[in-house]
Amino acid sequence: MGQTFHLVAPRAKKTLAWGGKLGEMLFDGSAMELVRLLAVPVRPQNPPETASSIPAPTRNGRCTTTTQMASHGAAKAMDGMKERPKRKADSEVNSPSQRHKQAKTKDDDNRADTYNHSVIDRPVTFSTLPPEVHRLIFTCIECIEDVFRLGLANRYFWSIGRERMHDYYTSFFGRWASENIVCVGEDVKPDDYPPGLFSAEELDVLRQKTNDIPYDWDDDDWDNVAFANEPFTLHHFTFPSISTTEQDVCLSSESRALAGHFSDLDISKDPAFNHIRSEMRVNEETYFPQDQQWILRNLTTKQFVRSEAIALKPEFIHGPSISVLGFGEVVMSRICWSASSFTNMSDTANISRGVWAGHRLDITTLARHRDESNEVGWSDASDEVAREIAAIWESEYGADWRETVCNHWYQKYRGFSRPVYSV
Repeated sequence: MGQTFHLVAPRAKKTLAWGGKLGEMLFDGSAMELVRLLAVPVRPQNPPETASSIPAPTRNGRCTTTTQMASHGAAKAMDGMKERPKRKADSEVNSPSQRHKQAKTKDDDNRADTYNHSVIDRPVTFSTLPPEVHRLIFTCIECIEDVFRLGLANRYFWSIGRERMHDYYTSFFGRWASENIVCVGEDVKPDDYPPGLFSAEELDVLRQKTNDIPYDWDDDDWDNVAFANEPFTLHHFTFPSISTTEQDVCLSSESRALAGHFSDLDISKDPAFNHIRSEMRVNEETYFPQDQQWILRNLTTKQFVRSEAIALKPEFIHGPSISVLGFGEVVMSRICWSASSFTNMSDTANISRGVWAGHRLDITTLARHRDESNEVGWSDASDEVAREIAAIWESEYGADWRETVCNHWYQKYRGFSRPVYSV
């Protein structure tokens, strides 16, 4: 029947809930989840906030806007620029009029001190806290629904709540970016790890480690042991007793569910909610702009792969997502690791000893890559990877593999009953 493969980030102790035969996962679209795990989102530019949306304290303890405060501060600055009496020498005798001016100056200082004390002594309210504190409060709110509720208070709070919303939504992506990842087969042997994945000291610890094998993988009761004290292997990192099992999240469904939650409440009648509802509803394109060029990077070897070198047609490129065959398939074909070469595939290459197994990968924009690295020390592996992918797919589908897989994809996702693609 063949061995089952699972995706895992062993050093981070993260794994996915599903696995399968490599000969199925590589060609059925399952690898698309790797794109969401590795793609680093781009935060959208927020609309410019007007100065009047930022509250500031006044002398009576109420909040006014920064525009109003700027006018008030400018008037005070103008007063301060009036010419003051010239300082007399110590030997000069002050006239009555000069003494009167000095008295007025001291009286003004007294009034200023009184004003300063009144500002300091006035009660501190939530609205008068500094913006830094407001942002900290929003950060500490764990429930995203409560973030939206506080953001509905006014435009100023929504300007902070919007940032927290983007933090929440972008947390679903790039969770394995820069992590060491492997697609590990269950036939892997003890003490068999991809080169460089663990240090010598860590390998010594793993050699002494054992693990229990349950009767039923889907059973939450791991006390029901089939094999006890089995020598530890890389595949054991996929066990829920070892690693955290992560779930794939559909961003579009998640954001619409949140908007729907508020629509079912009385708050849906609030004009403020109608103002932000459109911003609450997002999709993947919100954080993965399609007008930018995206690349797959191997941070371990400092190699990158261009999307246009992998895509079968330019119109298949949608940001980091590439229809039919894309970055996910490239990654999965290069990170497999097992002692057995039986993978339910026609390709004769030893894909089970992947050249990128255990490496650190991510998917990012070319512009960001250039800003971060200045492209110093990096090499373009696009042509090499494209040839390797072509060999794998040709061995599976024949010489006309491009036309075949594209037509399969159109029939599956577009509902066409006849060939619609030709090279």
